[in-house]
Amino acid sequence: MILKDRMYGHSLSAIEKELIFYREDTGFVRPIHSSGTVFYLDPSPFLQTPKREVYIAHCAPPEKGTLVKASVSAVHQDRMKDRDGFYTLVVKNVDAWSPIDPNTVLTKRGILSPDEIHDYFTKPYQGEEEIVDSVALCSALYAVSSPPLHEEKGGVYAAILGKKKPWLGFKKSLNIIPKEFRKTTSPFYYTISEQEKNIENTKAKEINLAYLNPERLAMHIPVVLDDVEIRSTKSYSLDMQSLNPMVTAFILDSLIIKPQIPSNLESYVTDTLYKIVDEFKGSGWVPYTQDFGSLVPRLSLSFARYQAHLKLSKKDVTEAVDLWSDMYYRAKKVVSTQYSVSRLYRLDDKSRKLYIELVDSYGLEIPIPLNEVRKQITSFRNESDFEEALDTLNRHGLLIKPGHGSIKILDNRSVKV
Repeated sequence: MILKDRMYGHSLSAIEKELIFYREDTGFVRPIHSSGTVFYLDPSPFLQTPKREVYIAHCAPPEKGTLVKASVSAVHQDRMKDRDGFYTLVVKNVDAWSPIDPNTVLTKRGILSPDEIHDYFTKPYQGEEEIVDSVALCSALYAVSSPPLHEEKGGVYAAILGKKKPWLGFKKSLNIIPKEFRKTTSPFYYTISEQEKNIENTKAKEINLAYLNPERLAMHIPVVLDDVEIRSTKSYSLDMQSLNPMVTAFILDSLIIKPQIPSNLESYVTDTLYKIVDEFKGSGWVPYTQDFGSLVPRLSLSFARYQAHLKLSKKDVTEAVDLWSDMYYRAKKVVSTQYSVSRLYRLDDKSRKLYIELVDSYGLEIPIPLNEVRKQITSFRNESDFEEALDTLNRHGLLIKPGHGSIKILDNRSVKV
């Protein structure tokens, strides 16, 4: 969807509808000249006004991009001509203006509720309901981004852990991110890529990254796709396509909202961060680099945006942290050793799952009787699949068979696949 071409009600955000239809002489300032004295009032930073009217300030002009209510002292009409013919331009003289907090404009959400947005992001996946719900909520938090923190840019960095097929489902669900936001010149920048890369020389106020199996950059939340399967495209693509404009409108409203952290909640946010660091930082290795520094405020404010809360609440913090910790533990379970996650996902599904189960159950460098493994690992349908998975791990140097009746999982930090 091209943002400037939106014309229909279902594709307009709730704030855009409010400013177009219900608030006269109110909008986001878009200067026509460098002096700033002649300007338009747009219904959002993402959509130019459909009204043929212009404002002339006979006072100090408002700054570009600010939301204002103009006090109009006089109105006249000019006859103008463009390539389509003649039209009437309404010219309004402004003798004063007052700033408006964008947070106060959103009196109600758009057509879709947060629950319906959550349901939208579940559509590509099938599997255990709790896991699918967590993946969908992570996708929603990435989509609505997170406002800047003090002098730090906003946004959410998501480490997508999984193989190519579920990754494609994740990407498809996020096609609702406007193309304009995929450019580094946008104030809200999103990138979804199989290759991690530093984002430099961008003026974006919020940067959102989603990388497949990243190993270098510090990320805010893991999105573990190992335990979900992808439905056939035909079974969900039409449903998603019909909802796309409305989901995009929801995101546009969210980006305008800048939830605040109340002063009486600042210590709670800080204490929660310290608790997470104490509990998790020494809990062992995870297959990506975790950013602990801004984890709590970023995800909490993202959660507040998702719920259209103008001020952060304790519930926003606890629900965001609960989601993160659930995904963090899932990430630990995916790879319980220091084996490179990108290399692990090059294994076939059966071999990878056998490796994870063996490490989780027995650990490294410990001889394990094969007859005990056969009793313990019950996820294989037949003996030949089990033997094939063992052979694959053996070929890749992930285990050895020191004796005829035993195996040993190797400490494979230096192993390459």
